[in-house]
Amino acid sequence: MKQFFKNYLSTMSFVGIWYFYYSQVEYFNNFFLKTLTFQFNHFQIETIHVFDFIVFLYAILLIPFYYFHNNDSKAFIIYKFFKNKYTNTQYKISKIEKNALLAWCVKLFFAPLMILFLTDSIVTITNNLFFAYNDRLLFGYNFLEYFNKHIFWWCFAIILWIDVLFFTLGYLLESPRLKNTIKSVEPTALGWWVVLICYPPFNSWLTNFIGWYSTNFPQFQSIYAHLFFNSSILLLMWFYSYASFSLWLKASNLTNRGIVTTWAYKYMRHPAYFCKNMTWWIWAFPLLIWNIQRADMINTIIVLISMIAWSSIYYMRAITEEKHLSQDSDYIQYKKDVPYRFIPKVW
Repeated sequence: MKQFFKNYLSTMSFVGIWYFYYSQVEYFNNFFLKTLTFQFNHFQIETIHVFDFIVFLYAILLIPFYYFHNNDSKAFIIYKFFKNKYTNTQYKISKIEKNALLAWCVKLFFAPLMILFLTDSIVTITNNLFFAYNDRLLFGYNFLEYFNKHIFWWCFAIILWIDVLFFTLGYLLESPRLKNTIKSVEPTALGWWVVLICYPPFNSWLTNFIGWYSTNFPQFQSIYAHLFFNSSILLLMWFYSYASFSLWLKASNLTNRGIVTTWAYKYMRHPAYFCKNMTWWIWAFPLLIWNIQRADMINTIIVLISMIAWSSIYYMRAITEEKHLSQDSDYIQYKKDVPYRFIPKVW
């Protein structure tokens, strides 16, 4: 019982500190105070209530979890480190303590973002379905307009929901029984930088520096080109979410929770990165064509440099991720079995 209280109280103290921090910092406070509306009945939900519910549920579920958990929790390991450091300034952090500290940093940064994204996705899917149903007669006499207004956006929202769902569960749940225990965390500053720069609030800083020239729904003059490219976007994003589904409860940035070698990862080592970047290039394609047609080489080069910069960041994510995971012998074998990073039989 003593071990239970050590683990439970230390973990809940971390959750409490996290909650206080995100509710006080102005940028993240905007997440907490966001109001989402279900259009079919105008029911409104405040994201702070979603966070309150998840913290409450987390507190309840941790009771049976730690009751049968005999080892020190990561939170208690960190608590002991700070206690040792306070009593002995020469005390050096151990590998286990460093892994526990970095693991909690990953959870505390990504979990609230994923909770917000997941909640927003659920509302978006519901609203898109509601609007599509109300506008269902349009499907019969103007399919293209119905595709533009409803089909594309509903499919896109579903795809993002699948992706965010598994990452949300991955950050919130960790257990040997679920076979998703964090074995190691990315140890390098570069590895952390190339990941964090892709998420709020850091991605807005990078966007201000290198720009962003893609649109989520590119328009093409040819109906056939329009349907082909936007259907290709949905196909690529479907495979992107399929990669998240393949990770199951091991979905998580910056961590090794065991090497996944099946499903999407059976063919290439970074299916999600490839599909996301290919989608971005299709999004930017109309702007590139428009600048070329206008003989505006300066803006063409600016767009190309921006897109190459974003793709390069994801290439660096792949490289740093592989360097970290290569500390695991299972991943070394996986690289031999699946030699292609992005394109099967090519690259």
